[in-house]
Formats: sequence, C-alpha cells, structure tokens
Amino acid sequence: MITLVNTYSDLNNRKIFEMESFIVQMLLNCSPKRIAKTILLPAGDLSQNRIISKLKEVKKCGRTYRGKIGELKVSVVNSGIGAPFAATILEALIRAGVQRIIRLDFCGGISEDIEIGDLVISSSAIRGDGTTPHYLPDSKDLKIDGDIKLTNHMVEQFKQAKIPFHVGPVYSHDAIFKEPDSLIQKIKELNCIAIDMETSILFTIGALNNISTTSIMVVSDHPAKNQKLFEMKTLSPVIFKNLDRAIDIVFNGLIKFQKF
Repeated sequence: MITLVNTYSDLNNRKIFEMESFIVQMLLNCSPKRIAKTILLPAGDLSQNRIISKLKEVKKCGRTYRGKIGELKVSVVNSGIGAPFAATILEALIRAGVQRIIRLDFCGGISEDIEIGDLVISSSAIRGDGTTPHYLPDSKDLKIDGDIKLTNHMVEQFKQAKIPFHVGPVYSHDAIFKEPDSLIQKIKELNCIAIDMETSILFTIGALNNISTTSIMVVSDHPAKNQKLFEMKTLSPVIFKNLDRAIDIVFNGLIKFQKF
C-alpha cells in the first residue's frame, strides 16, 4: 500500500513539474533547466543589450540570455515595461526555480537632490500600480520591501566603488506618459526619491515566493523638475556611462554575494 501511495504521489508531483515547465516554456520559450538561479532583469532592450555585452559565453534561449560573470552563471530576462508584463515574466521565473532577481534599468527622479544620470538603489517600493493589489488583496499597506540582505550587500559594493548613489523608496505606477504635478506632489509626500513601473511587482512577487530581490536604476529623466523623458530632445551621455558602471559593480557584487 505504501508503494502504491508513493506511486500516486510521484505521478502527481510529475504532473505539477510538467505543468510548471510548460508555463516556463510558454512564457519564455526556454526550458527551466537553461535558466540560471541568478537573474538580471532589465525592462527594455537598451539596458538588456548593455548587460549582455559584458557577460561571457552568452547563449540565447527563447526570450532569455544565459552567460557568465566569472564562473557565476546568470540569466538576463527582459521584464517588459510595466507591472502587468513584469508579473507574467516573474511568474515564469518563479516556476524555473530562480533564487535572486536584480532589476537593472531606469527610473525617473523625484527628490530634488537627484540629477539625471544619478544611480538609485531602491530599498522599498510604494505600490501605486494596478497589479500588486491582485497579489495582496487584503493589504492596506502600500509599502513593500526588497530583500534587505541583497540590497545592503549592493549598497556596500557601490560605497566601495566610490560612486555617488541614492538609497530610498521608489513609487511604481502604470502610466509613463501621465505624470501630472498632482501625482508628483503625492509621491514627494510619500517620501519617495524616484518613480518607476516595475519595482513594486518585483518586490511583491519576490516577498511572496521567498526570492531575494533588489532594484538598481539610473535616473533617465526628472519629472519633478519638469525634465520628462518623452519631452527631452536628447539623452545625456552620463546616463549610459553610469549604467555601464552600475552593471560592472553589480557583477562584482554578485560574485562576492555567492560567498555568503
């Protein structure tokens, strides 16, 4: 009888595994076995391509790229823009058994102390998006934290690199083309230093699934100073310079993080 029960259990577990694998294949067009445990999560091609260019032994698998930082295997997966798109990608990554996810992309400045091109490490996010309420339907607290250990580790790496950066909460919302003064004022009152579209869902899904997450971003525009991204004629070269510097620091930080 024990053997029979175990057989049923094995069959059931196999069905679950097969369904999880199917979901990963469907959403990422890649086998879960080919996705590394450490994920770098850009939201667009610009940051994705700069990350990939710094990896060794890069191989494309469906919508993902896998390469090495030293001997550490990492995957680069584009989240797409906005919380709904990112949530779909994150659900696939959960089913691939990933352990940590680092968002590495862009944000808008809110704090008066921040300038275009500055680096922001998000310690937490305010859930101004429409996706996270589906994951936390009973929560009235709009604040969601990233992983303290991973975030603090990256903060220390940036300190050691002696590159200026800011640490604080980011406000995540859904409408990149709609950032009126009333919204900017609200975000300031919430003490957020920056605005983006993906950090809140990353931290939410990470917290619910015991996955380490952090969010590191370069300020591409500053709506609080009326320097709005899609109204700017050119992008400052410092944006790309500091993105490259951030990628290098994150790479070195991940190698060290494996030793903890």
